Amino acid sequence: MADSAKKKPFHEPPIQSRHWAYDLAVQLVRSAVTRFHRIQGIDGIEHITDAKTPTIVVANHQNGLMDPLVLVSLINNSQVHWLTRADIFYKKITRTILFAFNQMPIFRQRDRISDARERNTRIFEICAERLRIGGRMGLFPEGNHRAMKSLRPMRRGISDMVNASIKLDPNMRQLQILPVGIDYEEMPNFRRRLRYRIGEPIKVDALINPKTNEVDPGNLLTPLSAAMDQILVNIQPEAAYDILLPYVQAMRTSECEDWASTKETLNRFQSLDEPAITSIQEALQRAESAGVLEKARAEDLGMSHESLRDVPGWLWLLAPFAVVGGLASFPLAKWIESKARQRVKDPCFVSTFKATTGMVLFPIYWILISLPTAFFTVGSITLSAVLGSYLFHLLGSRIAGWWYGYYLDSVGRRKAAQVWNDQIMRQSWKSYLSAVDEAIAPLK
Repeated sequence: MADSAKKKPFHEPPIQSRHWAYDLAVQLVRSAVTRFHRIQGIDGIEHITDAKTPTIVVANHQNGLMDPLVLVSLINNSQVHWLTRADIFYKKITRTILFAFNQMPIFRQRDRISDARERNTRIFEICAERLRIGGRMGLFPEGNHRAMKSLRPMRRGISDMVNASIKLDPNMRQLQILPVGIDYEEMPNFRRRLRYRIGEPIKVDALINPKTNEVDPGNLLTPLSAAMDQILVNIQPEAAYDILLPYVQAMRTSECEDWASTKETLNRFQSLDEPAITSIQEALQRAESAGVLEKARAEDLGMSHESLRDVPGWLWLLAPFAVVGGLASFPLAKWIESKARQRVKDPCFVSTFKATTGMVLFPIYWILISLPTAFFTVGSITLSAVLGSYLFHLLGSRIAGWWYGYYLDSVGRRKAAQVWNDQIMRQSWKSYLSAVDEAIAPLK
């Protein structure tokens, strides 16, 4: 073994389907995800297989460590196990925590480990063991994250895991792959919309080569890529990504109920030729020069003046309740926001930092402020008074966050209305939308 490999020992993960630490942590994770994001809908939830069916959950990977968190919050009937870069497993305390949360190391070329392939083979065998005893694997077959609404080529790691499972136990031929599309309205920011789309499971048994008793990588990755493409926003061609993105944002894909029609429109982009792309680019430049996208978000502008979001009449009637419920939590929320701006440069990790930091700090913070609250309320620090104060902050902050999502819609509507009511900005935005519509119209 090379010196580099000797300096980096291989710590083999235990074979487990569940861990009590995961059961505790997942409650905080679900709270963090549903507090931070505004879950707009879960399409295809009927496709989530029962806990007895060995399943590998795969999803698109846009948003750093937040993507695993939103998947964990979605799967309720079993624990999800993940592969994580190996270099963070070398410290014992970190490794113990990661193993408790069902994390396992995966070795990359950049790790410069001479026996990386052998180590990964063993990791895939352990994954197969965990699948056999009831765990679910979670994978992002695109590889690393990227903050773009597009699908990248699939990597073969998932086929290696599938073949390791079949080799371990012939009964693992019943293994299924569950594709999940994650659609963020605006991933770094609080109370923006999130939608899940779950596709039909891919049955591995039908893909096994009878001669080799294995699944050929291409025979798996091709249908997997097609299945993923059907359930997520995949803006193609990538060369035109930046000029098509505002149009897609105006479509409000995280809110649409008619996904089939929306997906049909998205698919038409793939046949855009160079003259059409140039025409769209020029129209977008005119809209940007008019200040349209500085004034309002494309999501708030929508596709027409009539598509401005409705603001419920009770919004301001409930404002006092939201203020009272969230006032005490506001200072910590602003502190987390400021730290995110200072420390996090990659937008893919902004929501991860905010949500995970809040997940840990808010319960502690609420306990600390419940002590003086209890004293000033009842004159003494009793268990019942502290618990009552804690529940008030817990529920009050939830109500405030719920209200804040509608408040954002109200602010967005006001800014968008100013664009639509300004002749120059309205015309430039309509011209951009029309340029895209005209470019894809011949393909209808």
